[in-house]
Amino acid sequence: MNDVPVPSTKRSLRQRLFKTLGFRSRASSPSPSPSTIQSQGHRRHSPAFLSSRASSRDLLDHALKQLSDRDRATLRDHILSTSSDITLALEQALAGAEKQQRCCIEKRWTFTIAGRTVTLKDEADKVVHWLNRFKGVGDIVANVDPVHVGLPWAGIRLLLEASVSEANQMNSLLLGCETALYMANRLRAYIDFSHSLPISLTYSNFEAVLISLYSRILQFLSRAIQIYQTPTLKRAFTAVWKASDIQDFEKECDQLGMRAEIEASNCDRTLRAQDREGYVQMKQDLQMVLKELEKHHKLQEALDRIEIKIDLDKLPCVKGAIFDSYGAVHATCHPATRVDLLGQIQDWARQPHGKSIFWLNGMAGTGKSTISWTVAKWLTNQGPFPLVNLGASFFFKRGEGDRGSASQFFPTIVHQLLSKIPGLDALIAEVIDSDPWICDKALGEQFDKLIYQPLEKVKIPATACSTLLVVVDALDECEKESEIRALLQLWPRLSQIKSICFRLFLTSRPDLPIRLGFKGMSTDAHQDMILHEVPRTIIQHDISVFLKDAFSKIREDYNNVSSLDTLDQDWPGDQVLQGLADKAVPLFIVAATVCRFVGDLNWDPRERLQTIMRFQVIGQRSQMEQIYLPVLKQMSATLSEPSDEQKLYQDFRMIVGAIITLAEPFSIQSLAAVLNVRPAMIELRLSSLHSVLQIPTDLETPIRAFHLSFSEFLLSEKLRSQPFGVDGPATHRMLLTKCLELLSGPKGLRENICDLKYPGQPRQEIVSTVIKEHLLPPFQYACRYWVHHLQHSMIQIHDDHEVCLFLQRHFLHWLEALSLMNKIGEIIGYVVALQSLVSRKLNDSTFLSSFLEDARRFVLANRYIADLAPLQIYSSATIFAPQTSIVRNICGHIPAWIRRYPITPATWGQDVQTLEGHTSVVTAVVFSPDGSLLASASDDQTVKLWNATTGQEVQTLEGHTVGVRGVAFSPDGSLLASASDDQTVKLWNPTTGQEVQTLEGHTDWVDVVAFSPDGSLLASAAEDQTVKLWNSTTGQEVQTLEGHTDGVKGVAFSPDGSLLASASDDQTVKIWNPTTGQVIQSIEYLTVYNISFTIDNKTLLTERGSITFERPISATASGINANKTHVLNDVWIQQDGYNILWLPHQYRACSSAFLDNTFATGRRSGQVSFIQLAYS
Repeated sequence: MNDVPVPSTKRSLRQRLFKTLGFRSRASSPSPSPSTIQSQGHRRHSPAFLSSRASSRDLLDHALKQLSDRDRATLRDHILSTSSDITLALEQALAGAEKQQRCCIEKRWTFTIAGRTVTLKDEADKVVHWLNRFKGVGDIVANVDPVHVGLPWAGIRLLLEASVSEANQMNSLLLGCETALYMANRLRAYIDFSHSLPISLTYSNFEAVLISLYSRILQFLSRAIQIYQTPTLKRAFTAVWKASDIQDFEKECDQLGMRAEIEASNCDRTLRAQDREGYVQMKQDLQMVLKELEKHHKLQEALDRIEIKIDLDKLPCVKGAIFDSYGAVHATCHPATRVDLLGQIQDWARQPHGKSIFWLNGMAGTGKSTISWTVAKWLTNQGPFPLVNLGASFFFKRGEGDRGSASQFFPTIVHQLLSKIPGLDALIAEVIDSDPWICDKALGEQFDKLIYQPLEKVKIPATACSTLLVVVDALDECEKESEIRALLQLWPRLSQIKSICFRLFLTSRPDLPIRLGFKGMSTDAHQDMILHEVPRTIIQHDISVFLKDAFSKIREDYNNVSSLDTLDQDWPGDQVLQGLADKAVPLFIVAATVCRFVGDLNWDPRERLQTIMRFQVIGQRSQMEQIYLPVLKQMSATLSEPSDEQKLYQDFRMIVGAIITLAEPFSIQSLAAVLNVRPAMIELRLSSLHSVLQIPTDLETPIRAFHLSFSEFLLSEKLRSQPFGVDGPATHRMLLTKCLELLSGPKGLRENICDLKYPGQPRQEIVSTVIKEHLLPPFQYACRYWVHHLQHSMIQIHDDHEVCLFLQRHFLHWLEALSLMNKIGEIIGYVVALQSLVSRKLNDSTFLSSFLEDARRFVLANRYIADLAPLQIYSSATIFAPQTSIVRNICGHIPAWIRRYPITPATWGQDVQTLEGHTSVVTAVVFSPDGSLLASASDDQTVKLWNATTGQEVQTLEGHTVGVRGVAFSPDGSLLASASDDQTVKLWNPTTGQEVQTLEGHTDWVDVVAFSPDGSLLASAAEDQTVKLWNSTTGQEVQTLEGHTDGVKGVAFSPDGSLLASASDDQTVKIWNPTTGQVIQSIEYLTVYNISFTIDNKTLLTERGSITFERPISATASGINANKTHVLNDVWIQQDGYNILWLPHQYRACSSAFLDNTFATGRRSGQVSFIQLAYS
């Protein structure tokens, strides 16, 4: 099951908000449509009846007549007869609304929306406003205000006095009451206006519409009162109004209101000329009253604004990746350094027609991040009307969770652009609403939908900044090369947007993937600067300036705190500073670390400087050794007992080892919780490391290494023999154990860890503060990363391992926690990783292997509901699992409130997973060469790419104008070809989702495509009776193969590429020489669609059997996949021509693909299913 909802027709903003807030349905009879109400009104209120003006009781009676018997009975019990009773009920209703105001605050029923908190109290305020408006009328005569006396005040009081147990029920109650009271006030305004109109035929029509409006308001209230009167238990799980109730009610009342105004205008025709001037004034007064009422209501506008903010709140933003983030500590360049370089960058940024990318590359420690920080700061200080401004930033950092990945790069960038580009927020909210999982899709689809398409649509005001510069630092610290390549392929496309100028300032080490990425770009798109190739004299000058200024501050600070032993004004002297500069060139990190080390006021700076100088003259040490060894050696300098040294280094390896190997940085408080030590002990052990670690003064800000080189140094092989060397795998094993202890402890994992109110409570209803209170940062870290630490610990797991015991006790609890954290999508990857780590020794891991396979099936079957409502893991997921499911029988239990449940199948079926997302027939499916992706083509005009392991939709390729018939990956997986009924073949980049080119030439539907084994040729077969061969690199047509007399349905290359086979509706199969285009053999056969060669080129396999050539053709076979022996006929899966698995009707496919022992099928329903065989 795919967890991505398929949007149906386009919803209004109001509909979308109702869906976002997640009202639950109730059973109710359908509401009459406006046309029904209007027709009833005209039928029941003829001009003869309205020969005189109706009294308040007449209006009420005739409004009640339009309702059902049940509604009338309900209302008569709650409409009060005396003014004193009405006044009392009004006061009690007002007190009830004020109680709900307090409840909303006390229960913290809020939505945190794009950094702003919106409370349900706002809706309660509106209800109080309308009630005060009625109350202000006072003791009036019924004839004057029939609405005042005709509303079911006793019922309204009961609704507002009701105890409400959860946020969405409260929202339903308040939104419904507010809308009803607003409409009642509109009705009062129309009735007041009607009193000044003469009795006439047009007046009677006007009054009939008012009665219909009155009736609709009464009906709306009666349905809610009926819900209130249901048994308490049922009412506890039911909203008084469902979403469509409120939506339909407001829409119908608006239509009746417009009709009333039309009828009121018609009354003008019956007035005498002298009366019309007064009528115009009364009409203007009515409009003023209606506008004033709408001003207080403003429901649609408020819904639009709030709904946009709710959507934008779903946009993830990587913590710590943005310039000037809280807790980020980074220096900028000294004003007298990097002058020429910064000048070049600023000139480039200001040029209106300059190159779109500036790539600053340099080896580690050359100061790239400091320059990035300086550029970003310069951009933010450009004044009120800048020509260039900071659009966004992203500072990559390996080992800091999402900062080491590009998976949330584009959401983080667009999150910042929202404040820079007016109108972008509504466009992004629309994207998120139509595809709530867009931020989990492939980078190409994220770029298209979150960046490129919205920026194409947004209208940029003339006063906006003409250039927005995006700063991206340390791209080399993005851990996946494929993501680096994708970013460099996608970003240049922004130059095609003409309404706003985007520039990218990018820094990185000159690593191969990045160099290749730039090599693939046009030289017109970027300019480069190699930082470590800047002339040595310039670097030496800049480092000297930096050191001179830094040591001046060290001298000043030390002299301020030490009045008895001050430093000389010329300390340490030009010669020493020059020597330090010479040793540091070209690495600014060396100079910066020296200054932090010497400048520690807990030590004598002269002694610290001497320590540095000694290490610089001992032997042939690298620059990193010369700077980091003094820092580490200094730790033991103050020990009073030599015996304490072992304990010191043991603590160092545990604490600092954890800091540099954690997947995300920890605060002192969180680190202490995971390591189970006192925070004071961590502070003590880190006290001498301020020169290499960013150690905050508070307990909540994360600790970070100043530079990645420090982590690399401690983990290096050279330091393994040193007491402060960190053993990476051993540290990961220690963190694995600590994480599992934390999750298994007294405050660890348990069922319903957030104390939710009921089993089906949606995750989106849970206030984020509740989750944060129950799942503290160390707990969340342990949930997400214990598998990561296991992977890096260099061990295998088995039946007796602590991991196996943990999974048996807490697997379902772990799923619940990940769902609450909105990370359930990661669980399949975790389980697959665990499977890869199972020991292969005989009988060592029999149970664990079975458990993990069952766990994988359990998650695949229930990921959707687990993400929607976390507690359903313990009910729906458990009772519908197979009888022999290990997870069901060991980890789960049938809830006591479920007394009977169905008997499920004994085992999991061979249908591993069904992928949902297409809206029409799936016509073709194919696996990528490495098996990581599955591509599916559909009559819905799209090709979808799926993660073949998790089943998650990766991206959707859109561009064809008619259904897509065929799809094929190139042998290296770098291209994807699609064939369509629009007579074209398209080539796509499957990494980015970008269309590479369109091949045109066929004159009818193109049915199938296939790449040659070396990827140089692409064959396409069509209904125009031809096969075309294309150069897959240039897109040029190489030749057309003609000879069939009907449409060509299948095409395949031989394993060595020397032969090409085509199958046609003319019931022939032809064998071609793809080099010459000559027919080698023509074989009369049944009509077939799926064809493939055997390894020896002697036989063609089809879904209707095999074809052996009359004259075997020799070929050099290489790289043939065993899957070529599998085919699907109408009802059987066959292997080597033998039927091995019969497919029931519901599993029969329109298309199929094999990978190893996994079989993918595309169905007419638009679903894609997997079947896994027990052998390959």
